[in-house]
Amino acid sequence: MKDFNIALAMLSDEDITRLENRYPRIHICPTCNDQGQYVFDGQQHDCGCMMQRQLYKHYLNAGIGVTYQRLDFADYEGDRDVLQSLAKYVENYDRYASRGIGLLLTGSFGTGKTMIANLVLKEFVKQGYRCFATTFAQTIDMLTASWKSPEDRRYFQRRFVDSEILLLDDVGRELRSKSNLTESTFDNILRTRVQEGRPTFITTNMSPEELGEGYGAAILSLLKEHSIVCEMSGEDFRSKSNARTLKEIRDGEARPIC
Repeated sequence: MKDFNIALAMLSDEDITRLENRYPRIHICPTCNDQGQYVFDGQQHDCGCMMQRQLYKHYLNAGIGVTYQRLDFADYEGDRDVLQSLAKYVENYDRYASRGIGLLLTGSFGTGKTMIANLVLKEFVKQGYRCFATTFAQTIDMLTASWKSPEDRRYFQRRFVDSEILLLDDVGRELRSKSNLTESTFDNILRTRVQEGRPTFITTNMSPEELGEGYGAAILSLLKEHSIVCEMSGEDFRSKSNARTLKEIRDGEARPIC
């Protein structure tokens, strides 16, 4: 997005209030704790506190958790073909967005679906797009809350329906307690976004065929028609990620937000 500079971008008063209520330390540098310096990769660095705070606020406002805020594409150890495909998607996003084409990332546990989806979303947050990342279970919770609260109703519409890019993570888990509400919510959100040309990113441990069985052939057809489908493979590398994080903590290092 042209002429957008995240270092100068201000969030709305409503968004800031929501963040302050949930994250009391939102105005403190998340990397150096306002000390001005931090250690990472064995070296001491001057901290760009203003930018770190800005990224922190904007990522949180987009639903991107701190774990993924501190990671970049160099940390991804999964399928390199998928990485190249997503790099092309980011590079040519305007073409895909104009046709409402999103992403459908499938694969087994620990192959990096959630991580890579959040990394892609971060790129668009930095470009000024209105993005939101959530799980489908949280979507249901927020929808039901919106029935009783006008404020929550506006928030649901703005985040889940009107976001330029929506990430629905871990779709399919809720099928264990399948209900008409689950099916209708998934159907309504997707159909509304498709009709309005708003791309949706979806991650799931289910295969496209299993999604069709769980939600119906019509939804599967809709997903395939309006998504780039990436079937991710490889071993579960969460243990490697855990070991890396624990080592950084033991070494007194602070990984910066990027």
